[in-house]
Amino acid sequence: MTDEQPRRFHLQRTTDITGVSGTGRVADGVLWADGTVSIRWRGDRPSTVFWDSLADAEAVHGHGGHTRIVWDDPAADDPIAVLRAIEDAPRYELVPGCPHCPDGHTPPDHGQPWGAFIGPARDSDGQPTQIIVARVAGAHVAESDADWIRARLNTQL
Repeated sequence: MTDEQPRRFHLQRTTDITGVSGTGRVADGVLWADGTVSIRWRGDRPSTVFWDSLADAEAVHGHGGHTRIVWDDPAADDPIAVLRAIEDAPRYELVPGCPHCPDGHTPPDHGQPWGAFIGPARDSDGQPTQIIVARVAGAHVAESDADWIRARLNTQL
């Protein structure tokens, strides 16, 4: 598996025999090109665990078939599955007017997730005075994104 791309999956649990993780989608994972696995647990106490193989992770977390691995990415060597994944991918109406996206800008409520960070500005007591909202992974933003954020921040609940 050394020449392949990482492949995403999640753990879907039907019965929580330990009473810790709950049921449904309980964790997200990545099968890395070298065969190792990373799993990030969801819930009130999230954590990340690493395994030498998918078989090792499944032996511990599978709970005798109560938790199964669901592939979020198709296998690269299965062209039919790859085509189905492309066809099934969500389609978003693009927002026109971004000079950097000639075909349209990904809407602010879809695509790359947003992050919020404490800015460097401080008041006289040294407390932060800024929250910076940004797309993760360095994706650019358009004025339409700023309008979308402003509308949500200034809405009375």
